[in-house]
Amino acid sequence: MNKILAYYNLTKPGITRMVILTTTVGYYLAIPIATVEYFGELEHLMRLVMTVIGSTLICAGSCVLNNYIERDIDKLMKRTMNRALATGDISAKNGLLYGAFLSILGGVTLWFINPLTFILALATWISYVVIYTPLKRVSKLSLFIGAIPGALPMLGGWTAYKNSIDTPAILLFAIMFIWQLPHFLSLSWMYKKDYERGGFAMSAVTDETGKKISTETLIYCLILLPVSLGLWQTGVVGSVYAVGSVVLSAVFIFYGIRFRRNPSVENARSTLLASYFFLTTLMILMFLDKV
Repeated sequence: MNKILAYYNLTKPGITRMVILTTTVGYYLAIPIATVEYFGELEHLMRLVMTVIGSTLICAGSCVLNNYIERDIDKLMKRTMNRALATGDISAKNGLLYGAFLSILGGVTLWFINPLTFILALATWISYVVIYTPLKRVSKLSLFIGAIPGALPMLGGWTAYKNSIDTPAILLFAIMFIWQLPHFLSLSWMYKKDYERGGFAMSAVTDETGKKISTETLIYCLILLPVSLGLWQTGVVGSVYAVGSVVLSAVFIFYGIRFRRNPSVENARSTLLASYFFLTTLMILMFLDKV
C-alpha cells in the first residue's frame, strides 16, 4: 500500500486534480447549450471522459518525469526531500519508466480525440519536461515558461470538442497563464530558503527584501481582472460570471496589495490561498453561468 501511495504521489496529485478541473471546464464551455441532450448520448460523454483521462495521464507523466530529473535537487529541499525518487523508495529506473508509460498512454488517448488536442498535449509535455524543468536552474524566465503547460489543458479541453482555437479558447488560456504568475511568485517567496538550497534561478532567491516579487505579484493580480472579464465579452458566459469575476479579482488584488505593503511569509501565504479561491470559484462561475 505504501508503494502504491508513493507512485501516486509522484504524479503530484494537486496539479493533476487541477488539470482534471480545467480540462473539464474547457470542454464544457465549448459544447452547445443543450448540455443534457449532448451528454445524454454515450458517444459524447465518452469523448469528454477520454479527453480528461488523456490530459490527466499527460500531466501525471510529466510530473513523474519532473521528479525523476530533479531527484538529486529534491534531496536538498525540505519541501521535497521526502519524495519517493529523492529518498530512493522508488528507483530512478522505475520512475523513468513510469513517467514515460503514463505520458505515452496519455498521448495515444488524445490522438484519438483529434490531432490538434494531441499537439497541445505534446506541447504541454515538452514545455514542462524538456524546457521548464531544466530552465528553473538557469533563468528567471522559467516563471513564464512554466505557466504554459499549466494553461494548455484548459485549451485542450476546448479543442477536444471544437477542434479549433478561437477567441474564447485564447482567453481561457490567458486566464490560466496569468493566474499562475502571482500564484507561483507568492509560493516561491514562502519557500525562498528551499529554492536557495536547490540552486534555482528565481526572483525569490535574488530578491532580499521581497519588494520586487511582491510588486510583480500585484501587477499580475491587476492584469487578471480585465483578462477574466474578457471571457464574458465573447458571449461564452453570462453576467453572473462577469460580476463574480470582478469581485474575485478585487479580493485577489486586496491580498496582492497587502503582500506588496508587507512582503512577509504570512502575507505570501494569504495571497497563495487567495489565488486558489479565485481560480476555483471562477471555474464554478464558468460552469454555472455558461451561455
